[in-house]
Parts: sequence; structure tokens; C-alpha cells
Amino acid sequence: MVSQVVIYSLHVAPLIAIWVALLYDWLPYTHNFTLKYYQFILYLPVYAIFLIGIYAICNVIYGVATFNDCPEAREELKKEIDDAKADLRRRNVIS
Repeated sequence: MVSQVVIYSLHVAPLIAIWVALLYDWLPYTHNFTLKYYQFILYLPVYAIFLIGIYAICNVIYGVATFNDCPEAREELKKEIDDAKADLRRRNVIS
């Protein structure tokens, strides 16, 4: 079994390699692109982190907005609480 660090590294390493190759103009036929968009390429990791943060926030908001209410679980939990209170009263722990 492979750890999550290895999986993450295998996904991120090619992206970093492409970014460095674009940044230092190591790829063939990309010289004009690199010259024209150098500032964008330079700050691309910052943009990526910003977009990942927006994606995470949107996922949390969506999860909260679509969280399901479970009336059956609520009733079951109330019954368990009442049973626990009755048991504690029977043992004279609470009055």
C-alpha cells in the first residue's frame, strides 16, 4: 500500500516539472509564449493555491447547504437520552 504522500507527490511532481520548464524556457517551441506570459508563469503556483482555496470553500458551503436533516435519527437520539436519564435516576445519580 502506497502512502498518501507518495500519491500526492506523483500527482504534483509533473506539474512542478512543467512549471519549472516553462519558467526557464527549457521546452522547445515555447520561447514566444514564455516571453509573453512570464509574469503569469512566475506566479502560477500562487494562482493555483488561491483557486484550490476557493474550491475548498465552495465545497464546504455546498456541503452545509445540502446537509440532510434526519428526523428518525433525532427521535432515536431523544429516546436514548430519555433512557439514559431514567437509568441515572434509577441509580440515584441525578434527581
